[in-house]
Amino acid sequence: MTTPLIASLVALPAIVFLCFRHGTNNHGSLPSSDIPRVPPIWYIGSASFFIDPSQFVKDSMRWAKDSIFSFRVLRNTVIVLRGSSGKDAFFSRGLDFMGGYRLLNPELDSILKIEAFGDFRTLMAKSIATDTLERLSPLLIEDAWQALEKWGDHGAKDPFTSMHEIVFILSTRMTICREFSEDPKKIQALISIFKRIEAGFTHTSILFPWFPTPVRVKKLVAGIQLYRMISAVVASRRKNDRREDDPLQALMDKGLSITETTMLLAMMLFAAIGNTGIVLTWTLLQLEANPEWKELVQNEARQLYEDSQAFVDTAKPLLTIASIEKETPVIDRCISETLRILFKGPFIRQNIEGDIFVDQKRIPQGAYVLFPTGDVHDDARFYSTPEKFNPEHFSTDAIDERRQHGITFVGWGAGRHVCPGKRAAHATMKIVLVLLLSKFNIRALDERGKPLRTVPEHPEKKLFKVSPAKEALTLCYETRHSD
Repeated sequence: MTTPLIASLVALPAIVFLCFRHGTNNHGSLPSSDIPRVPPIWYIGSASFFIDPSQFVKDSMRWAKDSIFSFRVLRNTVIVLRGSSGKDAFFSRGLDFMGGYRLLNPELDSILKIEAFGDFRTLMAKSIATDTLERLSPLLIEDAWQALEKWGDHGAKDPFTSMHEIVFILSTRMTICREFSEDPKKIQALISIFKRIEAGFTHTSILFPWFPTPVRVKKLVAGIQLYRMISAVVASRRKNDRREDDPLQALMDKGLSITETTMLLAMMLFAAIGNTGIVLTWTLLQLEANPEWKELVQNEARQLYEDSQAFVDTAKPLLTIASIEKETPVIDRCISETLRILFKGPFIRQNIEGDIFVDQKRIPQGAYVLFPTGDVHDDARFYSTPEKFNPEHFSTDAIDERRQHGITFVGWGAGRHVCPGKRAAHATMKIVLVLLLSKFNIRALDERGKPLRTVPEHPEKKLFKVSPAKEALTLCYETRHSD
């Protein structure tokens, strides 16, 4: 008997049980009857949503002829909003952004009390506050510089992996503690832990969150390892009566348990690293495929670096986050344009404030609401060449011209749902870009070892997550010598 057949026979009783238990129990009341509904498959709902959510939404939009429509995820109704009215409702209403995460990560509610999300928001806001970033500025820049120093004078690396590692170090300093960010072995251990935890979030974990699949077991083991690492730091601080000014200390002072502390810090670090390193890498690849913009960004980064070193005899950067934010408008445009191109998939929120109406159609309380970001990012009314990398889309004149249309860019969220980590993530990407281009001459190679001329296709199969390229790419670098 084959392994797939055995697995099917084992899973069948569980599926039947869940169907009879949950199949007729809708989450919240039904939406307006005039909202087209994608036919569900009993308990599962829309099965293809779990396999490739972005493609499912695209296919369903064609089926619904670009009107509002609904589908089901397990017992939960999801309503897809379209057009200007849908966009305005999605970004202006008091919809719960954590609801979307809980829908696709049902374990959150059982592992972490819902009240803890308030602590998460408070801690996240504190860790990225202006005064916190300015205080950490020298350390963050030093962290990035030291990471690049370890690369040596020349070599070749996987661009997605190498950028992720540097971003991980900076994010760990901002969201967890110094003891981790300054210890290379602990950083590598954390990267391994978070890789295994993230791998555990699959469509199987949504359908059967209790089923002990191999990736679920690995995720559990990784969570235990993270718990032990944090426990060791807490014990050391208490034993030596040592205090630090970081998120871990803030949770210790609140008297939270180690389990609650571990979960909150994990959520913060996931929020910080989620897309930052990958977006940074795609920005680099876009610059490689568009040499005129690469030259502009290089000149901007190197001029800023050289100006900061003008009166000192050291190679170490004397930059500040404030100067990097203020003096790099070209990098700003390139990052924003990369986000516009990457973010085409759906955002999901939950309506928790009573029934709302969009185009005379009722969206009931408890329903989940989805908005496809491609509706604005691919609209030629807002972007003159939506299919091309064109940072002029984010020139001052272009931005001013779009204001009359309301919200037209959601790369960092929008309206009442702006990403709370926007400034920290933006600053992190700019720090790494400025230092990388100031220290090295770089070039990217495609999977055949040829200079990268076109940007690879971006996989869009994950919700809330930008994916790396499928093909193997190489980032070659050598130390730059000043003229």
